[in-house]
Amino acid sequence: MSALGGGEQTAPYEAIVALAERELELAADGAYAEMAQLAAQRDQLLAILPVPAPPAARDALTRALLIQRRVTIELLRRREQVLLSARRVELQKRTARGYGGALASGRAPRVHARG
Repeated sequence: MSALGGGEQTAPYEAIVALAERELELAADGAYAEMAQLAAQRDQLLAILPVPAPPAARDALTRALLIQRRVTIELLRRREQVLLSARRVELQKRTARGYGGALASGRAPRVHARG
């Protein structure tokens, strides 16, 4: 097999790597709509690939897998940030209701000293 033949054989797999890299960028930016579009492109590309993949594609597939794991980690990290923000908002709302209830009843809100 010539070097050119190997390159032609692995080109679609290198395209998968490029898509995974772009997906990682989009995940880091929180560009979820664009990620969905990219997933559709990836699915189209995967649909035309031979099964099993040729041995020459192993390196590209390994890189794509590792990048995909990074995408998963980034999405989990962003999810955690959203959950923490939602929790802070809920705590702030509860605090505001507590002060609001005390003011409505004519009582001064209690302030606890730290120390």
